[in-house]
Amino acid sequence: MYAGRAGIHKGRFVYPPEGRGNELTDWIFLEPAQLELRPNSKARVRATIRVPRKASEGERYSVIWVQHRSAPGRHANIAMVQRAGIRVYLDIGPGGELPSDFRITSLVPARDRSGLPQLRARVRNTGARAVDITGKLMLKNGPDGLAAGPFTSNQGPTLAPGDSGQITFTLGTSVPQGPWAAEVTLRSGLLEHTATGRASFPDAGEGRPVQAVIASVGSNRWLWAAGAATLVALGPLTLAVRKRRQNTTS
Repeated sequence: MYAGRAGIHKGRFVYPPEGRGNELTDWIFLEPAQLELRPNSKARVRATIRVPRKASEGERYSVIWVQHRSAPGRHANIAMVQRAGIRVYLDIGPGGELPSDFRITSLVPARDRSGLPQLRARVRNTGARAVDITGKLMLKNGPDGLAAGPFTSNQGPTLAPGDSGQITFTLGTSVPQGPWAAEVTLRSGLLEHTATGRASFPDAGEGRPVQAVIASVGSNRWLWAAGAATLVALGPLTLAVRKRRQNTTS
């Protein structure tokens, strides 16, 4: 048994294949976390949610999963994974720390003074706390179907609330001019946002900024569920928790 991340995207409750956490999953404790059951038997698992006093207001989402994985056999290389889950909605009222957030506003293709291609992601702090931005860049659907990356930045900006800045990804000399489908994923703590844009590197200086198309907001692309070898049954039961500043047991 374990708690996995979840979110709401375009009117759907979505979740990753398995194993990825978020802020809420760090607050969920299951006892016991592993069971061995005989056929047609049952057991009770206690889920405790410990909300830190400094937690900021707002809703969080998760799924409490029960999972069984069968090992591949001697004559087959396919493992079967079966899961059943209960949704968790946690609504925290006013108090605690102020919320953090940021927005990727545009992507700027460029070259540095030595001629190396760069992609500069412009970011605005839209939250109420400072953010330290890090991330990675993937280039896809380039000339002749080429792909490149991931590229990382050595140092990203620290932005106060309301401030704007940029994070720069410097590429190698062998990267073609383009056009490319650029995918930038930026993080600050548990926040992660992804944006995409079509860009070509200029001969020198900065090229024209490309509007960043938001691919995920407050979650990440792993929220889109699960592989063909996974059988997921997200049950109709809902664990609804609306408590403030205390341990909650369901």
